[in-house]
Parts: sequence; C-alpha cells; structure tokens
Amino acid sequence: MLSAALYSEVSPEFFRVLCGANARVYVDALDALWGEAGEAASGLSRQEALEIVVEVVERHAGLRPDDEPAADGEDFASPRGQANIILNRLIATGWLSEPPRPDYQRIVFLEQPAETMLDALRRIGAVEVPQFTDRLVLVCTMLTNPEAFSENAWSDLDACIANARAGLQELRGMQKSIERLTRRQLAAETLRENLSVLYDEFSEAIGHSCYRELVRVRLPIRLKQAGRRLEDLENDSAVLERMQKEVLRRQLAADPAAALSRVRVRIRDLFLLLGAIEPQAELMDRRAAEFARRSFARFRYLQEIGSARREQVQAVFEIVNRRHAGARISEVTTETELPAVFLSDARLVGGLESLYTPRKRAALGEVEPIDLEATDDERDECLLEMEGNLRDSLTVFRANRFVEQIAFGESGRISSADLPIPTGDEIADVAALLLHAGSADAAYRVLPEREREDVEKLAADSKAGFLIERFELQKK
Repeated sequence: MLSAALYSEVSPEFFRVLCGANARVYVDALDALWGEAGEAASGLSRQEALEIVVEVVERHAGLRPDDEPAADGEDFASPRGQANIILNRLIATGWLSEPPRPDYQRIVFLEQPAETMLDALRRIGAVEVPQFTDRLVLVCTMLTNPEAFSENAWSDLDACIANARAGLQELRGMQKSIERLTRRQLAAETLRENLSVLYDEFSEAIGHSCYRELVRVRLPIRLKQAGRRLEDLENDSAVLERMQKEVLRRQLAADPAAALSRVRVRIRDLFLLLGAIEPQAELMDRRAAEFARRSFARFRYLQEIGSARREQVQAVFEIVNRRHAGARISEVTTETELPAVFLSDARLVGGLESLYTPRKRAALGEVEPIDLEATDDERDECLLEMEGNLRDSLTVFRANRFVEQIAFGESGRISSADLPIPTGDEIADVAALLLHAGSADAAYRVLPEREREDVEKLAADSKAGFLIERFELQKK
C-alpha cells in the first residue's frame, strides 16, 4: 500500500512542516535553500544556510510563537534565533540532513524526498500558460494506423497510454486556466480590466492556442475510430500473443497466464482513458461558455454602474454651479445640499432562476393490486436487479483491497475456512470477491469447491452468522 511505502521513507512530521501557522515561512526557506544548494553540489555550510533563512524570516516579519515553541537554550526573540529554530526542525523532520564529518565542519544537504516535494510544490504554484500539444491526436493516429502494433505492440500500447494520460492532464490544465480567468473576470473593477482579461489573456492563451486547436483536430470523430480499432486489437490473438511474449521477455510477469492478464489490463486502461477524453472536452466547452457568459454580464454591470456614477457626479456639480455661480469652490462657505440618494435599479443577482420554485405535486393514479405470490419472471427480474445493485455497491476495488490484507502462504492460496471474517463488513468483502471473480481488473482467482471432481459433499463454513460454501482464493 502507498501509506506503508511512503511512511517507511519519511516520517509523519515531514508533512507537518507544510501545515502549521508558519508554513509560508518554511516553504520559502526551503525554496531558497534549494535554489542555493542546487548550484553547490557539495552542500551548504551551516552558516550559509542560516544567513539564507534569516533573510526569509525578516521578509515574513518573523515566526508566530504559538506554533513554534522554542526548546531549552533556543532564542526566539531575534531573527537569527528563529532561523536557527527553522533549520533544526527541518533537519529533525527529514527535509535537511547534517551528517557528522571527521573535520567537524557543519554541512547541510537537501534530502531527496525534499527535492521531489519541492518540485511538486513549484509545479502547483507556477501559473503556466496551457498548451495543446497534440498528445491525444497522436494516440488516435497510432491506433488507426494499420502498421502500428505489428512489431513493437507492447511498446506502442505503453506509448498510447502515456500520451492519453498526458493529454488528459493538458485538458484539465486548460479547464483550470479557464476557472482562474473566470475568477479574475468576476473580480474586475473597471472596463479596461474586463476587456484585458477577455481579449488579451483568454483569447490568446485559451481561444487561439488551445480551444481552436482542439476543435480543429475533430477529436470526437477520431476517438470513435480509435475505439473501434482498440476493440479489434483486444480480440486479435496474434497481437495479444506478441504482447504476451514481450511481457515475459521483460520479466513483467511470472507465467504466460499472468502475462496475458497484464496485457488485457493495460488494454482496459487505455479503453478507460479514451472514454474519459470526450467528457473532459465537453466540460471544457461548458467552462468556456460560462466564461463568455460571465464576461458579458460583468461588462454590462460595469458599464451600467459607470454611467450611473457619471450622472450622479454631474448632478452634484450642476447644483454647485447653479447655487454658487461665479464663485470658487474654496470660497463657498455655506453647506451645499447634495441630491437625495435614491435606490438604483433593483435586480436579482442570480436572475429569476435563483428564486425558489415550488414543488409540483404528483397526480393521483389508480393503485394496482399486487399478487400475493410472485411469478417466476418477477423473481428472476428481482434477482437480476438485486445483482446489479450489489455489483454497483460492492466494487472490484473493494475486493482487491480485501485480498491485499490477507496473508497468503507460500502456495499463494488460502481456503475460505481460513479467511478472517469476524464481522458483517468482511461478509460484504467476500460478496465483492465472488461478484467480481471473473473481472479483468480482479487481482485474484476464486476456485469453487463444487467444480472439483473429487468432492462428494460440499462443505460450508459458518462465518459471522452466515454459511459460506467453501472455496479457495488464489492471488494473481
């Protein structure tokens, strides 16, 4: 599991540096240290690192004392003392290291998990202009190419999956940029700022380089053609055999059956990625239309407010000129009555759609009597509906998670009699196992005892108040 692998490398204190009241100071200090340590491969001396952190502390006007209790002997009053506290905590939490040296010099190094985390933080914080790099078009072109998947079928499949994931990330980046521009448009205070966001930023960054290119490549048509070709590849035994041999050659699976299962799982992953592209593109269309609608509404609002303010100011000066004609403003000593303040044009912020709509009462109909005894067709229909509801609620991911928590022996198999099933929650996990035993995404196999020829009488085990027909569970 990810948590086990993650916390075997870093401690939970590693992430608490980013969550406290002084998180901004720590992030800027780490960024500054990384910028200096990247140029010096031999690390930074303790004094150099301290000077860098002192500058960051002074820019942030110091640390909050409630979040940083000083240890015995530490000075919290001065910026240098606070910088020393920051360095000590970064070393203690695993962001920095200060290994002992035979020459007794104090050299500070940035740890590898810290570099990875800082790179991710920089990517999140950097506002990049989105680009449409034709990754999705490359996927469709490769799938529809008749010469593809002939010699390097497994490599072609990996390349399609990688490009599809990168293309989906590009679409999400475009949507995020539109959301960011929409927030800026709603916060615009002047017509100049409103038009600048619309024409200078949205039109150039999204309209020309992204949105127009996305429409030009006719992605929905290409996706349908790519989906049909992928279905043919899934049923092509020759292509599957070539992929299976390549997986075995790269030692990605232990036996031919596991290799073929891995190939089918990767093909299914590509199916899911292709299916997610069109909804993302449609969502981007809706976001772009929403941006245009909000931009127009903001423009009309600023235009009306600006014209109303000009009329009010003009009315004030007309009254002053009429009552004090021929005099200067500095010579006016009497109090001037300003025009009465009237309520401007009142409107609903969200339009009429924001008002409460009363619920409509359903029309009364005749009650049809239900037979006391259900027919065979009604029973079958009820069982099918129940099976579908169970399949939707008990997913294959739950079954795989249950299998990962089981301790298998050296044989890789375990009997249902030995499964840990103390409560009803584990009974639901077993139901998920049986429902998705034949799924391509299942990381296990179920071997029922009733399919064995040497069994004369079927055995059942009592688990958590239920009787479960015995079976064997094998992990893939």
